[in-house]
Amino acid sequence: METAHRMVNLAPRYGIVIAVMSIVFNIIFNVTKTADNLWTGYFAALLVFLGVLFSVIHYNSQHHEKTSALALFSMGFRTTLWAVVIISLFSIAFHLLVSDKVEDSNFWISLLGNVLFVPFVLGVLASLISSMVFKRNQKTTNPGS
Repeated sequence: METAHRMVNLAPRYGIVIAVMSIVFNIIFNVTKTADNLWTGYFAALLVFLGVLFSVIHYNSQHHEKTSALALFSMGFRTTLWAVVIISLFSIAFHLLVSDKVEDSNFWISLLGNVLFVPFVLGVLASLISSMVFKRNQKTTNPGS
C-alpha cells in the first residue's frame, strides 16, 4: 500500500513555533527581571533568524531540492511575517495586561525597534541568504564526490 505524500504549508507552522519560542523566552526574561538587558533582544532576533533558516531548509528538502530562489525567499519571508506579527501582538497584549504604565513611550520605541524592525530585518536577511545558498541549479559540486 502506497502512502501519499502531501505538501504541508510550512510558513504558518514555523512562524507559530518561532513566535511561541520567543514568547516563552520573553516570559522567562520578564519573570527573572532580565528583560531590560540588551542581550535578550538579540536573543529573540537570533531565534527568528535561525527559525527562518530552518524553515527554508525544510521547505527546500520537502521539494527535493528543486526549488527556485524566489520560492525559497518567499517561504522565508512568509515565515518572518507570521513570527513578527504574532510576537508583536503578544508584546502589546503582555504590556497592556502586566504594565501599570500604559502610556510609557519607551515601550513603543522598544516595540518598534526590538520587536518589529530587528527581527523583521534579520528574517528577511535569513530568507535572502538561505534562498541564495539552497537554490536549484547550483553550479557548485559536492567536495566529497
